[in-house]
Amino acid sequence: MYFCKAAKQFAAAFTVMSAVLIIQVGMSTSAHAEKAPTVILIVDMAGLFTNSEVGQDVTRQVQDLASALQQEDITTRQALAAEAESIREQRANFTPDELQAKAADLQQRQQTHVQKIAMRQQGIQLGRAQANNQIAEVIKPIFSELLQKHNAGLLIDQANVLAGGLDLNITAEAMALLNQRLSKLTVTPVSAEAGSQ
Repeated sequence: MYFCKAAKQFAAAFTVMSAVLIIQVGMSTSAHAEKAPTVILIVDMAGLFTNSEVGQDVTRQVQDLASALQQEDITTRQALAAEAESIREQRANFTPDELQAKAADLQQRQQTHVQKIAMRQQGIQLGRAQANNQIAEVIKPIFSELLQKHNAGLLIDQANVLAGGLDLNITAEAMALLNQRLSKLTVTPVSAEAGSQ
């Protein structure tokens, strides 16, 4: 009973507030009728970075670098595992101190290898980030040109659009211009030390 009454009161209050808002919007619209509304363009930023020719080229290079690093990691891990097995098989030939020293050396090399692989993975990602920054530098003037071309005052990412705006989407135009101006880019892994500076 209480909820039903509260719902009716809310509905009545909402109706009054809506009417006031519509009147205010109507008044402000008529007051600013002479001023043209701002044209807002929409672009799929993620699409530009992943679907453009240069974006696909960067992705391919990053995958190749990551694949080569993964293969190197597997090869080194297999070699270390084989060495550990060899030590286990020959443990009767070593004194306890020698066995402990060999185990400690092997463990240290394994840890060093894991750290090295992690640093190189990070270096590949830093290289990708640098490539993306270079792509962004080419995209910026393209956006300025398209804003001028369409007499628009604002450009927003499609990820922030909840509905509509298909006729205002300039992704295809921006993609065509980006493909003309930049189709390839070399991804150079960056050492983690250089990336953190």
